[in-house]
Amino acid sequence: MRNAKAVWAFVTALLALGIFGGAVVAARHYDEIRLVDAVVAVPLALVLALVSVVLGRRAREQHQRTLGRSGSRGFIALTRFLGTLALLLAITAALALAVFAVLVLVLE
Repeated sequence: MRNAKAVWAFVTALLALGIFGGAVVAARHYDEIRLVDAVVAVPLALVLALVSVVLGRRAREQHQRTLGRSGSRGFIALTRFLGTLALLLAITAALALAVFAVLVLVLE
């Protein structure tokens, strides 16, 4: 029996990480887009990372409730790790953008 919550947690974690990668690639390859213009990616990645962490926690609870018959413990641990990594990256990016905004306002 598969743990659907773990699969969705994995997908949303990969999407959150992919959004960061896509924003960086877009900023590097297109002259019209700078890294600061990719600020739209941070809230979206933050929401997806939060969803991934919540789904990963629920997947672990379901795994424990079914006495291990619902999905693999290793896969659930991987999804929780990726979700947490995406969440930490999103928080770091949000803090970096906030510091950048403060510096721009102060130095003008």
